[in-house]
Amino acid sequence: MEPTRRSPLLVAVLGLAVTALGCVVLLGWAIDSDGLTRLLPQLVAMQPATALDFALLGVATVGLHCGWARSRVPAAVPLLAVLTVAVVAGTALVTELAGWRYPITILGDMAQNEGRMSGITAVAHLIISAALLAAALGRVLVAHAAGVLALTLGLVGLSGYAFGPSDLYSVGYFQTLALHTALGIALLGVALVAANGEVGLTRLARSRTLGGRLARTLLPAVLVIPTVLGWVGLWMMRNDYGPGFVMALYATSVALLSGGLVWLTGARLTTADVRRSEAEEAREVADRALAELRVASQELRLANRDLSDFTAAAAHDLRGPLSAVVLGVQMLHALDDQRHAAVVRRIDAAASRGMTLIDDLLEFGEVGQVPVEPTRVDVEHLVAEVVASVGEATGRRIDLDAGRCAAVRADERLLRRLLTNLIGNAVKYTEGDGPVDLAVATESLAGGRVLLRVSDRGLPLPVEERELVFEIFKRGAAGARHSTGTGVGLAVCRRIVERHGGGIAVVDHQGWSKAFELDLPAADPVLHGDVSTPAGRTRQSRPSSARARRTASA
Repeated sequence: MEPTRRSPLLVAVLGLAVTALGCVVLLGWAIDSDGLTRLLPQLVAMQPATALDFALLGVATVGLHCGWARSRVPAAVPLLAVLTVAVVAGTALVTELAGWRYPITILGDMAQNEGRMSGITAVAHLIISAALLAAALGRVLVAHAAGVLALTLGLVGLSGYAFGPSDLYSVGYFQTLALHTALGIALLGVALVAANGEVGLTRLARSRTLGGRLARTLLPAVLVIPTVLGWVGLWMMRNDYGPGFVMALYATSVALLSGGLVWLTGARLTTADVRRSEAEEAREVADRALAELRVASQELRLANRDLSDFTAAAAHDLRGPLSAVVLGVQMLHALDDQRHAAVVRRIDAAASRGMTLIDDLLEFGEVGQVPVEPTRVDVEHLVAEVVASVGEATGRRIDLDAGRCAAVRADERLLRRLLTNLIGNAVKYTEGDGPVDLAVATESLAGGRVLLRVSDRGLPLPVEERELVFEIFKRGAAGARHSTGTGVGLAVCRRIVERHGGGIAVVDHQGWSKAFELDLPAADPVLHGDVSTPAGRTRQSRPSSARARRTASA
């Protein structure tokens, strides 16, 4: 199992720093430099065995916990380094406990302690080796605990030097613990704790819970306050202050500072708890609102379904009587009775209007319910097909002015309906029996959209009626006088455009009585922010286009 890696950069920096420390001390032994091996003349030197182990442990730490290192170093190399450290440290510990002569003479000149590491250093290195092996085997909790123990040993050594090397040298195995040895052990302990951060205290301190905030607040103070106060107390005792006074002052200071820290932490936790309570109340309100919204949405969905079913049923039921009326009118036409001719014509017109209205209502409902299946649509080709179809159906010639049109990504069936309605309106509301002038063009818009413009020279629409005509059953005054209609066609057009995420509007266009402008998704979106025509000219913004965009947003 792969060991957990929480802070690979920190682990890599600390591991390489320890490796560099070991290499520098080995170099000091090679060139006989006391400044590199013992830092200060009055301090203990780091032994060659210790320096070698540090170099190997740093490499093993980086190799086992940092992915970038493991990709370059075979897995056997860190494990071999760990085993070498275990042999060197274990030999040092056993020979020192048994009083035997240190056998690995190649690591030192035997001038001090036979060149071997101290017992406490050997114990620390064995603990670090066990942590690395546990991490390699996926035992994260064991590796984390061993890292904490190694860090503790290193901090004891560093604290001993902070309070006085002479006192540290009088305590058992610590008498031969060098300052940079304690530092190396502490750095490796920090690296191991950081590398196995999914468990234990590190996981708690990194969490965003109240416990994590409490740990992040208290841990630094718990570590720093006793250390600083202990150093101050030691300094006072060395300057002839009585131990009783120093200990009383130490206890009082720790109690006051700890109480203040607890008060500060409690205040922060109280604030956090209040905010959490407010957030929970807000969440409960939001949950209730969402539940009500789901109920309303379900009711609306059922209402829409019922309305759709009713519309379909009503249309079906109305078709039957109207079909009978149409059939009766046809029979009356066959009688050729001039006395009832006017009545028959009125019945025929009413029946035809009723059938048309039913068909338009069914189309309006269907457009809002059928799924949109966008594909790449060649607008130029589709316009030519619709113009031919409308011209054949109406018997009027359509003079089409259309250049190259950009392709769009839309549902071809719905787009065909939209163009059929717009071109059919152009024919229907062009006075006389002559040719119908029609222009279709596209322009590229920013945001991956295409502006489609359909212009005609039919009846113009006053500005005050241009929004009204897109409402169902609404028609312009001039159009209503010119010919009959249901007022559903343009409402269908707007619904189709809106289902493609766009808007439609009636605008002025030079040389034409009016133009319908609508925007659709582009099949080949423009890769820059400019809005340009198919010919490549920069498109100037106009009030008409602004109205179209406002309609789209509305």
